[in-house]
Amino acid sequence: MFKKCLPLVLLLAFVSFEGLWAASSPPVISVVKKGAKKNAVSFANLSAPGPGGQLFVKTLQKNLKLSGWFDLSGAGKGGSVTVKGRVADAGGGIQSSLRVSWPGKAFNWAKVSTGKQEIRRQAHKLADEMVRLIAGEKGIASTRIVFVNRRASNNADIYMCDADGGSLMQLTKDNVAAVGPRWAPNGRDIFYTSFLKGYPSILRLINCGRSRKTLASFKGLNTGAAVSPDGSKIALILSYQGNPELYILSVANGHLTRMTKSSHGVEASPCWSPDGRSIVYVSDVSKNPHLYIVNVASRKAHRLTYRGAQNVNPDWSSKGKIVYASKGSRGWQIATLDPQKGEGSTTFVTTTGGYEHPSWAADSRHIVCCRSSVLYILDTLGDPAVRLTRISGNWMSPDWSDR
Repeated sequence: MFKKCLPLVLLLAFVSFEGLWAASSPPVISVVKKGAKKNAVSFANLSAPGPGGQLFVKTLQKNLKLSGWFDLSGAGKGGSVTVKGRVADAGGGIQSSLRVSWPGKAFNWAKVSTGKQEIRRQAHKLADEMVRLIAGEKGIASTRIVFVNRRASNNADIYMCDADGGSLMQLTKDNVAAVGPRWAPNGRDIFYTSFLKGYPSILRLINCGRSRKTLASFKGLNTGAAVSPDGSKIALILSYQGNPELYILSVANGHLTRMTKSSHGVEASPCWSPDGRSIVYVSDVSKNPHLYIVNVASRKAHRLTYRGAQNVNPDWSSKGKIVYASKGSRGWQIATLDPQKGEGSTTFVTTTGGYEHPSWAADSRHIVCCRSSVLYILDTLGDPAVRLTRISGNWMSPDWSDR
């Protein structure tokens, strides 16, 4: 069945193995834990009378809740964390003068923002600062998610939005097949596979689409571009030598290094380790697609997963865990494991099927994935799943930026 992915007309299926076999199941999302300990937040002494101020407060509260580290259920009552001061509308934007305090500590926040997007960005930044200082974790409010809206097998475009689902923006308007968008470490450039030239090439959207250039356009298949943590190398899948194999492309000089030689297998979905020394990828050299890890220096690979019928779409978090889609008796589920400990460390984030294309947030806690053309954010510590956007579309293949 996996071999059917090879024809170029089925590139979409090749890049997203699970899309061919995703099982249907009731629209219920479950997680295996009960949620993390939260800090109660009070906004009782915060004044924000105008529309700009209300947008700021609404965005801040949504971001704090999404982070998983704060309890806003009694936002108007007492809490261990207090946000007080004033957010005043001024000149088409806002001027904020706030003080955030919690037992024994506090910080001031005074900013001026103009326009709706800047108001939202200021709220994102404050939420991330509260997560950093109060929870001691990395915030995700200022990060963004890129994904595909697929209208037909040969008609799709790239979109992005903020981590809270706001500020949805269409980045391409090509109306051709487009798959596999991936962020560069700089949080501005996006790599993806497109049929814009009539065959699958890897394109680079510079500064979120302000310009575009071709990265790889070899004969045959060009797909799966993933940038190394230091930005110097790109892992990608090419078939110009016959079989789809994993390669590394040097950004500095364009030199290609072939990493795999699987005469009877197909490789896909590469992703770098946080230290840039290894790459996890998918191969069906054992007949069914499973996860493998290759050492970049030695080019020696070993198989990582054996359980389940298929394991695909790996993504490596900054804290060392790999998330992937695993097909078992309940259909496609999202699972994580520690590659240092092997499959014995596997944890299923979902308990029902139908989930595809997981991608870690920068906090190594949250995961964005798709299910039945809808994007969801999952919390590995157990908070309820959050639907990313309510806008109609066939949303898939999300990737979460690191910054």
